[in-house]
Amino acid sequence: MKKTLIAIAALAATGAFAQSTVTIDGVVDAGYVNYNIKAAQVGGIDRNLSTTSQINFRVASDLGGGLKATWHSETDFVVTSNGANQGTISNVGTSTASNGSAGTGTSGLTNGTASTFMNGEQELALAGSYGRIGFGAINNTALVAHLYSQPFGTAIGSGFSATSGSAVTANVRNDNTMQYTSPVLAGGLKINFINRKAQNAAGSAANANYNASLGAQQQASVNSLAALYNAGPLNVVATRDIQDATFVNSVTAGTGATTLGSRSTYTALAGNYNMGAATVYGGWQNGQSVSAAGLQTVNQTTVTLAAQYVMGVNTFMGSTQRASKSLAGTNSNLFALGYEYALSKTTAVVARYERIQDVAGFVSTTGYATTAGNNDRTRFGLGLRVGF
Repeated sequence: MKKTLIAIAALAATGAFAQSTVTIDGVVDAGYVNYNIKAAQVGGIDRNLSTTSQINFRVASDLGGGLKATWHSETDFVVTSNGANQGTISNVGTSTASNGSAGTGTSGLTNGTASTFMNGEQELALAGSYGRIGFGAINNTALVAHLYSQPFGTAIGSGFSATSGSAVTANVRNDNTMQYTSPVLAGGLKINFINRKAQNAAGSAANANYNASLGAQQQASVNSLAALYNAGPLNVVATRDIQDATFVNSVTAGTGATTLGSRSTYTALAGNYNMGAATVYGGWQNGQSVSAAGLQTVNQTTVTLAAQYVMGVNTFMGSTQRASKSLAGTNSNLFALGYEYALSKTTAVVARYERIQDVAGFVSTTGYATTAGNNDRTRFGLGLRVGF
């Protein structure tokens, strides 16, 4: 739910009016989480059981003539860790004593990566009859495809992130990008294009400081083309994202190193269909990566089937995913269940459970010891989510 903070009509010297609004919205999520990775089990208070806690600032200025300027700034934060929000805690097993000095024990649960102000999506845009064009650190349509394919978002049960390792996902967003979204072309069809120009040293030590004035000494190119269809009960996205760092040094500027990156391609088709109380989901994702030497290093595919059913204040959800790596001959199977009890339109008690069968070691989970030949793992969370 969005709360309008400011609504100002500014009178220009010509006598024209420009209507501007500033709104704040967001969501907060925390509770008890238990991780069981066979040889290692840990539980305690954590965040992001059902969603990423965040606060969003949104500005919209009506310029007249069908034109509108907008700005969106997202900040993701860790509601259970001051240290993480200050950027002083970024790994498993760290703690802080009551006097602020480093603790001698471990925290017993992950504290999350460093979370600082304006660390999420950022976009400044201009919209009109031609569509919408924006600039910033913009979410890729790879994330849209993941969200369309199941009701668990990016939290427990979704298959998103290295902890579960089931879903194939490109980067969530990239700095220094441009996005164009077309107007509705037919029915509910729109085209979305995201681009970032490569800045690279092309393997030359002499150019190690290339583009320093733009704040991005080395950056891979990004090209994403997607078709989105949203009409009535049906939502579908087809996307292809290419991130090419083949000629981009992977080290900081000024070192003269010439270690090059790879070219990654992400392709997805995902959608959902609402039938009143019930919604069904499905998705296919494929990610491939080729090294600078031309060798394929990754070829991973994920298939997702999911459903959600709403009965009054009760929401039930379930999902199954199968991910496979063709080069390694390994696979991972995820089974997830979710339940929500709505206390109001914006507040709910949430429960999430996932089990990942991963006998072949499909994905490694940093910070946890595993039993040789058995990397099966479960996560369970019970907590509270409040939107505003």
